[in-house]
Amino acid sequence: MRRVAGTVGICLLLAGCVTQRADVIISSDDAQTRDVMSQTIELVATRYIDPIGREQIVVNALDGLSTIDPNIRIGMTPDEIILGYNGKTVRNLALPAADSEEQDTLLWTELTLKGVGIYRVYSPDLRHADPLSVQSALVSGSIKNLDRYSRYEGPSQAETARTRRDGYIGVGVRLIGGDGYPVIKKVHEDSPAAKAGLNIGDQLISVNGINLYNRTATYASDLLHGEEGTRVSIEINGADSPVVTPVEIMRERVIGRTVFAEIRDNILIARIASFNSATAQALGDEILKADLYPGGLRGVILDLRGNRGGLLQQGVEVADLFIAGGPIANTRSRVMAARHIFKADAEDLTRGAPLVVLIDGRTASSAELVAAALQDRNRAVLIGSTSFGKGSVQAINDLSNKGTLTFTWSQMTAPSGYTFDRIGLFPSICTTADGVGPDEQIKSALAHRDDMVAVMTKWRKLDYQNEQARQDLRKVCPARQGIDENDIDIALELIKNLPGYKDLAQLPINEIADTFASQ
Repeated sequence: MRRVAGTVGICLLLAGCVTQRADVIISSDDAQTRDVMSQTIELVATRYIDPIGREQIVVNALDGLSTIDPNIRIGMTPDEIILGYNGKTVRNLALPAADSEEQDTLLWTELTLKGVGIYRVYSPDLRHADPLSVQSALVSGSIKNLDRYSRYEGPSQAETARTRRDGYIGVGVRLIGGDGYPVIKKVHEDSPAAKAGLNIGDQLISVNGINLYNRTATYASDLLHGEEGTRVSIEINGADSPVVTPVEIMRERVIGRTVFAEIRDNILIARIASFNSATAQALGDEILKADLYPGGLRGVILDLRGNRGGLLQQGVEVADLFIAGGPIANTRSRVMAARHIFKADAEDLTRGAPLVVLIDGRTASSAELVAAALQDRNRAVLIGSTSFGKGSVQAINDLSNKGTLTFTWSQMTAPSGYTFDRIGLFPSICTTADGVGPDEQIKSALAHRDDMVAVMTKWRKLDYQNEQARQDLRKVCPARQGIDENDIDIALELIKNLPGYKDLAQLPINEIADTFASQ
């Protein structure tokens, strides 16, 4: 009774104090949430491109709970975190000592969990939230004040992203579920399903003897997945057949197609939609096939329009296909593990064939790295519009709940040493003006070559603190989106006009940066 009376007396003295039922409510997700938050705090504190204190990460994490319950409000003093709810202060949590084992992550993790536990006392929404939702709110809150490329993906989103990057083990079909049997919506090229003769519109009757009538597409897809090299027995009812056919298929890794190629006048036109783990190999194969045509390979058009990037290493390997030795790019960071110098091997797979790269306002990240390296090394002519301007590199970190935490940890620079972050790439032939034919575009570019070189020189010496200068430079050739066939026509004509191509490819502005020369 004395303890209860004492508690009531203290509450009466504290402004805004409300009745408390418990200090911390233990729930089944605490162990996993603890692991996830421990990883998050340590990763962001030690690997984000700019330093950020653990106390700020924890405050941001707890503030992220407001996405579950808007009544949650967080404040901070030099010594405390202030927990507010419904306009009242409910608890002050002391911050760990500044010299405590170099800001031990364990202390900050426990402080976070304590804050969550206290808020569960007051918030019905938080008490009823499932563990993954709480983890999402905390992790997303931790990074919400970082740059716009930092994000959290829950287990389901993360698995989709992994599949997009690295593929999956299965047979290579997409299904539509609903009433009746699942129906094949797509068959991936060169997949086990394609080799087995499966077609769009076929019904999937069973997998390993399990009847799939009225089963969801997800349920059926999970049955088709498995270990690489194992066999799966299925029954198919062909779209144009009343017969149910048994088929046995070997599971393989299926990676989405990112390279789409065609040949015109012995010139390879290769559109790269994004960069996954198979992109460079696929492009290399297309180059080798094109070289087998009668007359050989006359040139390459690398279409990076709309390409938002992907795996950095794949971008490096794509650039390496066209460069015979020397620098491709480097990455700068306060984090030692994020610093890299990328160099090409001694072979140019195209043996110096003319190369044109198409870019637009959606060309970003790894795609910009490819174009920047090829332009800086005088290996390609860029055609199109100013690109997006994303020169940062994101680290993708798997968390213990099978989600992923992605944040920026380095910045890319081109061989000449400039970064294209927030400024993008400037093309040698700007095609933003409508109604100008290929011949006129090339003649104009050659006639104004000195002006173009002057702009590129300013581009590489830009003071990034001067926002007006940055915007003015981007307006010289405004970023444009959308595929314009005229860009390809210009590229084809330029490759056929070899003197003009060489004049625009050999630019006197691209000295190799000291960071490469000293390596």
